[in-house]
Amino acid sequence: MSASAWWHAAASCVAIGVAIGAGAQSGPSRSATIRDGVFTAEQALRGQAAYTGPCDRCHGYKLDGAAEDPVMLPAPPVAGAEFLRKWNGRSLATLFEYVRTTMPSNNPGYLSEGEVADIVAYMLFVSGMSAGAETLPADAGRLANVVIVR
Repeated sequence: MSASAWWHAAASCVAIGVAIGAGAQSGPSRSATIRDGVFTAEQALRGQAAYTGPCDRCHGYKLDGAAEDPVMLPAPPVAGAEFLRKWNGRSLATLFEYVRTTMPSNNPGYLSEGEVADIVAYMLFVSGMSAGAETLPADAGRLANVVIVR
């Protein structure tokens, strides 16, 4: 399936009920940016499934913070232009560790490191980054060389 066909299918889904098995935990070994295909499409799909529930209640189904929705708890967007502006220039390790240690806000540490990596991949995908051939590693040390750029 092409990346654009996958995106179209994923964008039309509100929740995914099928988990896809974990891919190889290789990831980038050189200095890179989030625009270098640092996650796989399958990982972003797993991230969409992991995001549903612990994350979407506050950050919205569209990862936009759902500021206009009175049912949602107030939280910043976790994808898109505002999100990229906020995190611009920081390493992906910083984002990974922030999510891993503080989210969900009512139960920090609830998510496994693998789930956090998958959710970060989903956040990047929704922010318009292209998937690549390597899985985003669930290892802050290996993510330190990946820079978030707008």
